[in-house]
Amino acid sequence: MPTILELYQKAFAKDLELAEIANQLFPDGVTHDSRYMSPFPIYITHAEGAQKWGLDDQSFIDYWSGHGALLLGHNPPEIVDAVTTQIHRGTHYGACHPLELEWGNLITQLIPSAERVRFVSSGTEATLMAIRLARTYTQKKKVLKFEGHFHGWHDNLIMGAHKPYNAPIPGVPQEIMDTTILSPPNDIDAVEKILKEDEEIACVILEPTGASFGTIPTNGEFLQQLRELTLDYGVVLIFDEVITGFRVAPGGAQGYYNVIPDLTTLAKIVAGGLPGGALVGKEEILDLISTDAEADGMKMPHPGTFNANPLSASAGIAMLKIVKTGKPHEQANLMGQKLRDELNQVIDSYKLDWVIYGEFSGIRLLVGHGEKDIRAVDFDPYIWDYRKLKENSDSELLISLRCGLLLNGIDLACNGGMTTAAHSDADITKTVEAFERVIGWMRDDGLILKS
Repeated sequence: MPTILELYQKAFAKDLELAEIANQLFPDGVTHDSRYMSPFPIYITHAEGAQKWGLDDQSFIDYWSGHGALLLGHNPPEIVDAVTTQIHRGTHYGACHPLELEWGNLITQLIPSAERVRFVSSGTEATLMAIRLARTYTQKKKVLKFEGHFHGWHDNLIMGAHKPYNAPIPGVPQEIMDTTILSPPNDIDAVEKILKEDEEIACVILEPTGASFGTIPTNGEFLQQLRELTLDYGVVLIFDEVITGFRVAPGGAQGYYNVIPDLTTLAKIVAGGLPGGALVGKEEILDLISTDAEADGMKMPHPGTFNANPLSASAGIAMLKIVKTGKPHEQANLMGQKLRDELNQVIDSYKLDWVIYGEFSGIRLLVGHGEKDIRAVDFDPYIWDYRKLKENSDSELLISLRCGLLLNGIDLACNGGMTTAAHSDADITKTVEAFERVIGWMRDDGLILKS
């Protein structure tokens, strides 16, 4: 019998042809690190709702959710209509326009910390602006961040995003890395020790549901403790809500947990699935971008060709009007919980030390958690030692799992994914059936021992 990888290479022969061309154009043949896949990735031609289609018109239930940018699934009609109308009116005016006002007002209505708004083009830009403004405001130079938390790929914050957390980052000067202070996640005593010993900390930044949308989860109690501590030490608190903003709840994680930071970074859902982002927060901090700050020599320069471009603004407005209802979150979160529960039942039936965990619409896949006496349905990621997480996305087992799921019409990354409001009970059922089938195939290939 052919192995999973042999079946994959035969079924996706056209994709292999494109991958070979791509390898001559792009490093690793891809345009985003997480799209790299062994032995080669699939190519998508179009998408709708919770599905997307490949070169031979194969359909896949999609759990990438546009890297988290899609709460409503692919091509929601309200956003398609808004963008279609706007593209005939222009994509870039090089001027102020009414849509940016409507977009900004919707954000201030939804995000509790949003006294002021400044638009950018991506989440990386938003976090870059946040820490520069925090440094300007406090006149201090260091940033405290947490191991495993990702805040974009710029020099100031890429350190500690991936294991080994304290490793040097190629191309980032040591003097810049020295301004980034790492703390273990969820350890308020460690944070206080750092703040007490280092008076140069300008800001603390974190993903408020934990690293990579809950891969290393964080809870509301820690967020409240962090808020109180940063106020005591006069340190700016930044919530990176690039993923969680409008996905956890209409008001983001800060609205859900009722913990209000000084600054909040937004992207992905804020622009309705198009490129775009924003930094929001306290008026006194954001206004350091204003020309009024020039008199004190405090103005932070901020251009940006595509800031608040009318096309992204039109999509963002249509999206946030739907977000305000709270209905998409109910469906996405319900489907996320259903999928986690049913996949864990399959895992336990095969007596594997795997687990599917997460909160809200997040799906986190952990293969080989090492706690053989703990069933997946009883696994508690809050007390599990996150340092056991392995960078093993290239392991034969995970490669076979990913390829096997694609052969069965499921596009789920090795570390998990997200549900959307477009996912249905039928999608969940098909996904669970495919997952169980692939585990059987992996057992036949000798990748999983028979229980």
